[in-house]
Amino acid sequence: MSESETPVPASNPAAQPAESAADQPSTFPTAPDPAVTATDADAPASSPEAATPATEASAESGEPAVAPEAAPAEPAEAPAPAASAPKPPVPGARGARPKPRIPSPAAIAAKKPSAALLPVAPPVTEYDAEQIAEAAAFGSVGEDGTITVQDGTQVRTVGSAAEPSDAQAALEPFARGYLDLVAFLDLTQSTLNAPEHTQNELNRLLENLRKNLKEPQVVGDIPALRARAAELREQAKEKIKALEAVRTEGREAAAHQRTEFVESIEALVATDPEQLSWKNAGDTMRQMVPTWKQMQSEGVALDRPTEEALWKRLSAARATFDRMRKQFFSQLDEKHSEAAKVKEDLITRAEAMQESTDWGTTVRAYKDLMGEWRNAPRGGRKKDDAQWKRFKAAQDTFFSARNADLHETEEEQGKNLQVKESLLTEAEAIDPAKDLEGAKKALHSVQDRWEDAGKVPRGDMRRIDDRLRTVERAVKNAEQDEWRRTDPRTKARVEGASSQLHSAIASYQDALDKAVAGGDPSKIAEAESALEARKEWLAVIERSARDLG
Repeated sequence: MSESETPVPASNPAAQPAESAADQPSTFPTAPDPAVTATDADAPASSPEAATPATEASAESGEPAVAPEAAPAEPAEAPAPAASAPKPPVPGARGARPKPRIPSPAAIAAKKPSAALLPVAPPVTEYDAEQIAEAAAFGSVGEDGTITVQDGTQVRTVGSAAEPSDAQAALEPFARGYLDLVAFLDLTQSTLNAPEHTQNELNRLLENLRKNLKEPQVVGDIPALRARAAELREQAKEKIKALEAVRTEGREAAAHQRTEFVESIEALVATDPEQLSWKNAGDTMRQMVPTWKQMQSEGVALDRPTEEALWKRLSAARATFDRMRKQFFSQLDEKHSEAAKVKEDLITRAEAMQESTDWGTTVRAYKDLMGEWRNAPRGGRKKDDAQWKRFKAAQDTFFSARNADLHETEEEQGKNLQVKESLLTEAEAIDPAKDLEGAKKALHSVQDRWEDAGKVPRGDMRRIDDRLRTVERAVKNAEQDEWRRTDPRTKARVEGASSQLHSAIASYQDALDKAVAGGDPSKIAEAESALEARKEWLAVIERSARDLG
């Protein structure tokens, strides 16, 4: 039905013109007219009616459109609410509704599935006579049969009567049409009171409100209908806003999640190639596209510009990663080749020394080679392992020969240790206090045989050397004591000091006697102190003289 057509209640048999009833539009169209778009002159840009393209976009996006009470989908031309006449209209009679045509199976198969339309009104067959009278009071029948209604400040023509003389009978079908609209608003209110809706359902509900309440061809309190319809539209708009807010929130969360994923890929690509685990990074990049598709299929759909911008960033990161990986492994091959050359030189030098018997020098040389090997650049794992085996084989050849030689040396040094242990037992039995000359001769004999015994194990060397040095110090100290005791100059110095002290003691004794005779305590104390000091010195000199013999 085009927007210019004026719907007429189907329950008005008296108002039908002579033309066939099939040519008359239905009072309550239920399927949106393709000609009705957001550009309708009577629909403001901010109204839900102007959002018809958005409704269709929602339908195309696959949004389910299930009525709250699971109302079945209506056919393209839904039958108008039944009249309250006790008998159904006779087919072919004036005012009878055309029988809906049953679509063919081919037409049904070709028709695209769409969301179910909201029912226009429940099937009503009877209204209270008082309600019909109240509604009919807003209409009038002219002498020429024209039926008009008071629509606010204007009077509109809504139909014509075949028999203008019976005004009540002429107005009754239009009053019933008005009550049908009241029932339609009641049903719309019930639908809006349902706990859940889809935006597609709400948009279709707004479309039905707009069509049925534009210029209804009914008789009744039309301004009240429009006021109530306006309230219902506001309720529907609020619910649409809430759904849009939820959808926007979900879209923002999805955009944030996908942006974080893109940033994680970009951070991976920005990592220093030397610090990157290429195996793990490769696995991550291989899963990049499947992960992105999973986000698209399981998450909320983003707007096309955002989706394309994020995908461009992902695609650029993947291209950068591929380029970086190719460059890295190209340079890595060059490094591995250089490392192989360096290590091949070290292997050649190690193999040249493996037969050497200059143990000390060669051990130090191998130690230096090992330091160079550690500082050499790393090559490929397989190549490195093979070269290390060759390098280590040369080392093992040398150190095996050296260890065999050391084993023989250790056996020889063990025998030398036993000889030196016997010499130490002999040396520690020397007593220089009894016979200094005999002790010196015995010690010289031990020392000569000590050198001839040869080397001992490194771990025992210090221990036995310390024991021999102890015997040598004892003999040397005894020799020094004997020399001091028998030295003539020492004796002369001792005797001279002794005679001088005897003279000093006699002098200080006279001074003490004079101090005592004088009775001066300070002089007495001073004289006693000087006398005692000289006596102590004399005692020391006399002991030295006795030691010297």
